[in-house]
Amino acid sequence: MTSLRQYQKGIYYYSKALFIYASLKRYLNQSFKADLEFKDQTEETYFYHSPYYNRTKQYMHANHFFGELLCLLRGRRMQKDERRNFANLSSCAPIFDDFFENNNDLPHIHQLLIKPNAKDAQNNKEQLAVHFLNNILASLPDKSPFIEAAKQLFQAQKDSKKQKDAELSEDRLLDISIRKGGYSGLMYSLLLNHSSHKELLDIGYDLGSFGQLMDDVFDIYDDRADGIRTFANQAKTVDSLYHIIKETEDAIVKKIKEMNSSQYETSHFLNVFKIFSTTIQLALEQYSEIEKEQGIGPSDCLLLNRDKWIVDMESKQNIWKLITKSVKKL
Repeated sequence: MTSLRQYQKGIYYYSKALFIYASLKRYLNQSFKADLEFKDQTEETYFYHSPYYNRTKQYMHANHFFGELLCLLRGRRMQKDERRNFANLSSCAPIFDDFFENNNDLPHIHQLLIKPNAKDAQNNKEQLAVHFLNNILASLPDKSPFIEAAKQLFQAQKDSKKQKDAELSEDRLLDISIRKGGYSGLMYSLLLNHSSHKELLDIGYDLGSFGQLMDDVFDIYDDRADGIRTFANQAKTVDSLYHIIKETEDAIVKKIKEMNSSQYETSHFLNVFKIFSTTIQLALEQYSEIEKEQGIGPSDCLLLNRDKWIVDMESKQNIWKLITKSVKKL
């Protein structure tokens, strides 16, 4: 039974989340455009009329909460310069996703990533990517850790192109997801002030990995329909998915508990992480019901209609489930 104290904590943390969401919405309407620092009107017009603008806003919502969660661990909110860098990286990310999806000249793209020079850009899309990267690099006192993380993410993305290969083992698929999410999380973590603390960077990597594993679980059907093999849609049973997610979640909790509580806000972080991780619990419970009633596991998801595997986190029923289940963990 949920206690009064747990309800009070739930109200406190969900109110904080609403405040962060409102401040992000305000930022996107007011300061976002200025933080992208366009000097060329043509370039700016291209961005706002491209599909990247809407995808950037989606990236901003996810990654802004990621940044706030790491800052919470340090007992503060995100600063203006950090938000600016997050905006530029979130604007750049969907462009690089396209480079991989459209089989662009990857050696050329790799060169743009590690040495972004407008003279080397061959089209408007590449010009945009270079612009956002240079905005970020100009603000970093030491660019090398960010560039190194970007190179590692590039390799993980390159490896993910092989996910249609039937010979890749489930362990290899899991490794690709961990590295894709991990190095993405690390890149964002390196944009936070005083990000030289190894403990914080390790947590940033782990949170990024956990987020990618969650995405793979939520996208079981769509990835499989597109011929993309992931650790999630190759799992024979929901229980095997649960084991991987639980193991990853427990490892993060263990690291946080081992951190110095007088230096970091570990208690608040763990409570927010409990709420965050409850979303994947809802998906696994829905898949378990399918497995129980239909005898069909994740690897055979295409045998049923897509709607069976879609976990609608905007439905009132799932929002209520999320709140009640997460509050019980506090």
